Amino acid sequence: MTAKPVPLSLKRKSSARLAAVQCFYRLRLTGEELNAETLLKDYITQWKDDHETGAHVMSRDAEPDKAFLRKLLDGLTGKREDIDMLIKASLGDKWTIERTSPLLLSLLACAIYEMRYLAALAPAIVIDEYVTLTGRFFGAQEVGFVNGLLDTLAKEGRAT
Repeated sequence: MTAKPVPLSLKRKSSARLAAVQCFYRLRLTGEELNAETLLKDYITQWKDDHETGAHVMSRDAEPDKAFLRKLLDGLTGKREDIDMLIKASLGDKWTIERTSPLLLSLLACAIYEMRYLAALAPAIVIDEYVTLTGRFFGAQEVGFVNGLLDTLAKEGRAT
């Protein structure tokens, strides 16, 4: 049985999620205080340059859905402190903020924002998207950790 092809609109949303993670990772690494519009513009410019040169480091995925990426970046930059506090409260003794990879923290932040503040998708779909993204960068231990943490937070419900 052949799997149905994934519609381009869904691929573009998945690419937007990856882009949001990369943008938020940039902020964590550099300490820059950039607004969502600047992050969006920089990312799209880099994506297009990568695509046009044929490097396909960033552009191997579909072009990100710009409206969705903007929504994610607006929310992430606006709720960053709340999300970071939620992550810190959710980590156990083994997974402290200081000992957790900035990339893993960025993945968690994006997933938590989408799950808690955007009501468009069921939490299970959001969890699946970010667990899949986690698997692109990390091994089974981190994938399991992200899955478990997001599942626990999903059971607590969405923010109002």
